[in-house]
Amino acid sequence: MKSNILIPGGLGFIGSHIVDALSRKPEYEVVVYDIQASNNEQNIVMVRGDIFDSDKLLKVMRDKEFSSIIHMVGLASIPGCEEHPETSFRLNVLSVHSVLEAMRQCDVERLVFPSTAAIYGLTNGPKVEEKVSPRPSSLYGCHKLAAETLIRGYAQTYGLKPTILRIFNVYGDLDKEQGVISIFIRKVLAGEPIVVKGGNQLRDFIFVGDVVEAFVKSLNKNESCGESINVGSGVGVAIKEIAEMVQSGFPKVEIKYEVNGESEYSIYADVSRMTRVLGCTPTHPKIGIPRFIENCRLRYFGTRTT
Repeated sequence: MKSNILIPGGLGFIGSHIVDALSRKPEYEVVVYDIQASNNEQNIVMVRGDIFDSDKLLKVMRDKEFSSIIHMVGLASIPGCEEHPETSFRLNVLSVHSVLEAMRQCDVERLVFPSTAAIYGLTNGPKVEEKVSPRPSSLYGCHKLAAETLIRGYAQTYGLKPTILRIFNVYGDLDKEQGVISIFIRKVLAGEPIVVKGGNQLRDFIFVGDVVEAFVKSLNKNESCGESINVGSGVGVAIKEIAEMVQSGFPKVEIKYEVNGESEYSIYADVSRMTRVLGCTPTHPKIGIPRFIENCRLRYFGTRTT
């Protein structure tokens, strides 16, 4: 018997990769609920709908017996959230409430939710564990923490079984990713220099395929119910190292270093819970990032570096 999975916001960066992975597994039937949805695709039901249209969302959820919801609606940009705070609150908090209410009314218990490393704030290493008290320093982090709190409230009150995945910096999709790696590569392709401010700050970079694996495994791991789990590589990589990796793939690129006017901080994940509970072994960024850069080079130039 197939498990029906509803994925609101399933056409975004990470969501589209999750949908693709689940659609290739015969044990799942995937329904994407997205404001940009159009025609159905093979093994994927597309429903065009607004996450705040509660009547339509309830109808979709009552038409099928969903085993799980993967909530991928959100505004995952710190600058974007600061520029549009009301949009951030609606997409990162109110959309979660809409889904939780629909789950409560339709007796759907299982939720997998993408949170973020930004809830930890301006912390420094060593590796950040999930038990660290969140102290977000950005509006984005505050709104994601509010969503986490809302989810826990519904879990305690109505018996929902959520898994919260705190995702670090994701790379692996030049077309949809807005992270620093793809930003640098786009600069190269536009014939512009890479600008690095400071550059010694460490960040945790995780390949999108590893993130997808964490979502998929969360669906069937009872041990993950009620857990908050870091999803990262567990390795800190300096931003200037990222620039140098891009330069190795595109040797003609120029790197310009500037003084960072803000204080630098480092953050990378303790992934022991991810490994133990989900059984995931993430790709080391110093293997995965050069591989991604080379794939981008082949895509646009068709030749390998020597």
